[in-house]
Amino acid sequence: MRITGQGGGGAQNPGDRDRSDPEAFRRGRKVGQTVRGRLLGPGPGGLFWVVVAGHKLLAALDHEPVPGRELVFRIASLAPELVLKDITPPPSAASDPSLLLAGLTESRSRFERRLAGTSPPSPRAWPPGPPLDLTAARRRFAAFLATDAAARADYEALRLAFAQTASLIPAKEGRPVYAPWVFPGLAQSEILAARHGRAEGGPGYTLRICGRLEAAGFVAAIATWRPGQAVYRLMLERPGQAEALRLALSAIRFGRAEIAPACLTAGELPAELASGFLAKALAVTARPFTGLRLRV
Repeated sequence: MRITGQGGGGAQNPGDRDRSDPEAFRRGRKVGQTVRGRLLGPGPGGLFWVVVAGHKLLAALDHEPVPGRELVFRIASLAPELVLKDITPPPSAASDPSLLLAGLTESRSRFERRLAGTSPPSPRAWPPGPPLDLTAARRRFAAFLATDAAARADYEALRLAFAQTASLIPAKEGRPVYAPWVFPGLAQSEILAARHGRAEGGPGYTLRICGRLEAAGFVAAIATWRPGQAVYRLMLERPGQAEALRLALSAIRFGRAEIAPACLTAGELPAELASGFLAKALAVTARPFTGLRLRV
């Protein structure tokens, strides 16, 4: 990335007053020094305005422009030309929502393939029997992991991927959770759990749960739980299966405590949830910018 031409050391035109003088940038700086920059937005001639160490310059971008993205440069040369090398770290699953979602999906598929191949059938596929005891299901799942080191390692990697999403989505969306034991046969599952207090009607949780069932296709539910009460809204890829699923959910138990959740509404899955709650939450997070060239 070279700073040459207009603004590269010559006199500036009156119309260029919003550009900084690179000579001022050079003063007090050394080759090898690290400086930070930030992308501002579109400029003239297909270029983009950036601020590098407080100096506003024009840049020719090689990658997707994301205004506000922080950039890191090393000064490669100060004379005869000002040359900055972009050393911004490349995107990773820890900073790029698309990479994170892809890695999470692959980890989940790998783990669930392992579950599907267990014999006897995996805890996720065991028939619930009335009532559906989630405490017992969770204990069976933990017992399964205790006896299978490979499955346990895959599961821990998947839990880490879910935990990483918490740093990329707004806290109000809730805490990402993977709980394959939460409903028999539910694959590709994910949960966003948000705790609420007295201001929202008393202590409790809002759970957004989604996944794929063989008969109903992709399903999603938004459930609110408070002591002694649980209600939910159900959305299905195949709405004709709503009644069968509602009946299956009608007798949920945590140990000895039966919840008997009430279904408020049941209908078609909206297009925005076709890929799940996490994908929707991550979609609003800007992808990071990976590089640029400056031409001023």
